[in-house]
Amino acid sequence: MAQVAGPIVPVTREVAPGVRLHLLSTDRFTTALCRVVLHRDLGAEATATSLLALVLQSATGRHPTRRALAHALADLYGASLQVTVSKAGARQLLISTLEWPTLGVPDGRRRGGGRLARGLALLGEVLARPKRQAGRGSGPLDADLVRTEQVNLLRMLCSLADDKPRRAWVRCVEEACRGEPFALEALGRAKAVGAATPAVLAELHARLLATAPVDVFLVADVGIREAVAVVRKHLLWPGRAQLSVRPPVASAARPARARPRRVVEEDDVQQGQLVFAWRSPVRADAALLPAAAVLAGVFGGGTYSRLFQVVREKHALCYHADAQWIAAQGLLLAQVGVEPADEPRTRRLVQGLAREVASGRLDPVALDAYRAGVRAQVATLGDDRAAWLAWLQGRTTLGLDPDPVRWADAVDRVTPARVRRVGRNLRLEVSYALLPRGSVRRGP
Repeated sequence: MAQVAGPIVPVTREVAPGVRLHLLSTDRFTTALCRVVLHRDLGAEATATSLLALVLQSATGRHPTRRALAHALADLYGASLQVTVSKAGARQLLISTLEWPTLGVPDGRRRGGGRLARGLALLGEVLARPKRQAGRGSGPLDADLVRTEQVNLLRMLCSLADDKPRRAWVRCVEEACRGEPFALEALGRAKAVGAATPAVLAELHARLLATAPVDVFLVADVGIREAVAVVRKHLLWPGRAQLSVRPPVASAARPARARPRRVVEEDDVQQGQLVFAWRSPVRADAALLPAAAVLAGVFGGGTYSRLFQVVREKHALCYHADAQWIAAQGLLLAQVGVEPADEPRTRRLVQGLAREVASGRLDPVALDAYRAGVRAQVATLGDDRAAWLAWLQGRTTLGLDPDPVRWADAVDRVTPARVRRVGRNLRLEVSYALLPRGSVRRGP
């Protein structure tokens, strides 16, 4: 059984309709960490939501410039702020994170107030009171700020295209999930940036604050009663709808299409990229999820995996090789970097290894190493808040048990027969290749 260093299962309370607080009460750290996650559909407004995140991080009504907001963070003894977006299945997440000192500073140990309250007050201001048109308390967001962040968002989207391994991954997902929300990049699309005007962002912002389901993750030396009180005071915004809001559906597993597709594209790259997408209709909340994770881990979860040991170490056909299970989609994704001349052989070898593991033939060294890796991750969560937040956010978003010890135990109990049950319905959906220009044969 995994041994855990300290409490890592949170105390959860609903502090208002549609707003949940997840508290990890600990005195192990000198800083407090709070993350606020707003849940929404991943769809037509994804680009506007990404732009809104950049605007919120840049200025507030009280701190109307980046310098002024930076000074406010410095006054909070060097606090750090990040507002960003990510995706989980059919859901887009608007995520705001603040870390600030609470130990060894004035009022830093006062429960329910002092430095803890000041940090949450600043985070609430960032989320609820963005900079608007000059002299107006409501209405469109500041036009100059929006224009600046539109440029920044366009640069971010362009940089994704320049990262060739990431581009190959994204393109494979787009092809495998065509017609599904998950096919959309979390940041949205470049062509939609111009439509996200100050007025559009203001309406979107007001709607999200009023109705979006919210998860608040707090790691601090504070009890649950005090935490609930301070969150209610600083992170519940005027106009919040007093009704229980169900979060958008995140998990959308389905069987693979009848015939797999092969997609080949060329670009100015030195190294080829191969990405594969297999599907099995295993929902995120299914009892077979641990078996699906074991399948992905033995197949390509690390240097011990069949992908790495066979394709890279034994045959020297690739530079990197890895795989992961996307629980929200029932997807097994694998990626390898290859020389163009080795692409056909590598593709056949990767698909053969996937069939091997899916049949329940689990290499004992790889299986033991994967399980040991899960146990090691669990054992360190209590001392690594970033990893703990990532774990907890991922589990709560999909509606899963947040206890990592029970997850490690479930992984330990997975048998080859359970992996075969997952693999029985595992089918290749798409194989995608990004290769150098001129390397693809044309004609008969």
